[in-house]
Amino acid sequence: MTLTMRPTVAEIDLGALRDNYRALGAFANGAAIMAVVKADAYGHGAVEVARTLRDQGCANFGVATVEEARELRAAGIVENIYLLAGYFVEQIDEIVALDLAAPIFDIALIEPLNRAARERGRSPMSAYIEIDTGATRLGVAPADLGEAIARIRQAGALRLEGASTLLANAGDPASPITDRQLGSFNDAVAALRAAGFALPANHVANSAAMVLRPDAHFHLMRPGLALYGLPPVPAVREEVALRPVMTFKTRLMQVKRVAAGCGVSYGHTFVAPRESVIGVLAVGYADGYRRGLQHGGEVLVRGRRAPVVGAVCMDLTMVDLTDAPGAAVGDETILWGGVGEGIISVNDVARLAQTISYEMLCTVGRRVPRVYRR
Repeated sequence: MTLTMRPTVAEIDLGALRDNYRALGAFANGAAIMAVVKADAYGHGAVEVARTLRDQGCANFGVATVEEARELRAAGIVENIYLLAGYFVEQIDEIVALDLAAPIFDIALIEPLNRAARERGRSPMSAYIEIDTGATRLGVAPADLGEAIARIRQAGALRLEGASTLLANAGDPASPITDRQLGSFNDAVAALRAAGFALPANHVANSAAMVLRPDAHFHLMRPGLALYGLPPVPAVREEVALRPVMTFKTRLMQVKRVAAGCGVSYGHTFVAPRESVIGVLAVGYADGYRRGLQHGGEVLVRGRRAPVVGAVCMDLTMVDLTDAPGAAVGDETILWGGVGEGIISVNDVARLAQTISYEMLCTVGRRVPRVYRR
């Protein structure tokens, strides 16, 4: 980190990303991998992540929005891009122009997709049908599948390459919810194949199902969180070794000695119980370091854990350095991540903030530079 750079950065270890991709590949059982790079690759930088995984042979990427797909195409990603989180009719022309694999999650989308593909000379256009098997999110209900089949058959400019669904409880390998959903999905696939659709690219498995549910593998698997080195549930950690890809770090901006009874930060929610050394960090909730971390949060300074004290501010956070002797202005401070014994898991940080690691990663702010280690 140079002195001219902002002291708060998200360091991205692309070597760890490559290792995670290869480790997950051991569970693929002949299926292909769709690397999920939505939400700026869970805060890691979608373009750099996609380029790195493309060099590892990944030919499929999943995004949430048309805008995310546009960014990848502009960066030279020519591989298959799957749109995972829906769209509006007004966006269909750009979906076709960007050559995306579009989900049919509503019967009303079939004709507009077909018309746009025909008018833009993109026939046949890749599409897949999203089945709502019980997560009650986007998707065609099984009861409406017959009508969807009839309409897709009439849409000559579309090529239905697969079916997909969202598993609501894949983290529990013995979940009866997953059993019911997979049963419903298999019934839908059977109906589609009976109607003449080959479906060479069905996809269901997220990170947890990829590792824990071989019956959910099909042709294409879409890991997200595990790619970035975080097991979505403890059972995944027991099966595959993953390395965290992001280390969120900052530096000490000021160190000061205060008397016992001194209040710290807004509202004096922390009052020093003894003569203390307080450090001020150049990070706050605008960077993604959540306010809730004032209750039990810790950082690493010179290999020692230091508790967060007082309210986390928009741009600054205070820590108690009394038991971290020698800490000085400019010292690197790890908020989460790290290596070896000197590590703070973002899963632990998320629990303190009463959220999940997905959200912690995704809310690392845009003003935090991503620094890539290759």
